[in-house]
Amino acid sequence: MAFTAVLRDLNKLNTFVRVAQRRSFTGAAAELRTTPSVVSKRMKELEASLGFSLLNRSTHGLVLTDAGEGLFQQCLETLGKLDDYVTERRNIETGPFGTLRVQATSHYARAVLAPVTAKFVQKHRGVRVHLSVVPENVVSSDDIFDIIVSPHKPSLPGIVAHDLGEVRHVVCAAPAYFRSFGRPRAPQDLRNHNCLTDLYSGPKRWPFRRAARGNALRPLLVEVKGSLSSNSTGALIRMALDGSGIIRVPLDAVKGDIANGRLEAIFRNASLSPERMCAWYARAKRLPAKTADFIAFLEASLKRRNGS
Repeated sequence: MAFTAVLRDLNKLNTFVRVAQRRSFTGAAAELRTTPSVVSKRMKELEASLGFSLLNRSTHGLVLTDAGEGLFQQCLETLGKLDDYVTERRNIETGPFGTLRVQATSHYARAVLAPVTAKFVQKHRGVRVHLSVVPENVVSSDDIFDIIVSPHKPSLPGIVAHDLGEVRHVVCAAPAYFRSFGRPRAPQDLRNHNCLTDLYSGPKRWPFRRAARGNALRPLLVEVKGSLSSNSTGALIRMALDGSGIIRVPLDAVKGDIANGRLEAIFRNASLSPERMCAWYARAKRLPAKTADFIAFLEASLKRRNGS
């Protein structure tokens, strides 16, 4: 089978796909580990070989022409099929292999993922894990990660979720705080206490369950306020440990502090945890073994951890 000159130079097609995804020569160059001038040269040579324009360049950035958009979609479809085949063969031949890039928020990375990833690489010697940590409430829009562990959906196209279960929360404070200001007897009493809240989470309403007619449980939102707030779960815990107020945080983040008595939990039976943790990854016909095995390993670890 004879191929056109452009199909014989897959390097230029690969460069075009990166440019089309990033809408930027600079972004494509960084991903390809080359310079913007090299990327620009490849695009000009590709357009010359094809005989039609792929990109319109303006002060607002790069825009695909109609022909460029068509070629981009064809490339994605072809590369997707090729990637599925390579993934299937690699899974068969080598099993989990390569570098797995995982992103998670700081408290979840420290409390859950750090020990899980350490055990995972001990079991799978052919895999390296890069664990990237971001502040709470940050949702990645960068597709360089194989897995993003978050209760919030990343703003990435073609991404799917694997449910890892409920994010269990706990309301707690240091014993010194309760000695100084008393212990709330019901969730509604929190309105009269200094509650340390998340800086960016919108209305400061903490969810609880309350008994209703017929012993049914109904949701209850309690509006709280306080003198301190932060976008870091770690910072909120540190302030609570100092006796500054009451916090509502994921149980995993304070399990050790509660066990050793540095923090005391309240309303355990009434606290409501509406969030669910998910492992987000790009939709594919076949996942790389490193990705699929890590998600399964993480899910099994969480079930053991939660006693289910």
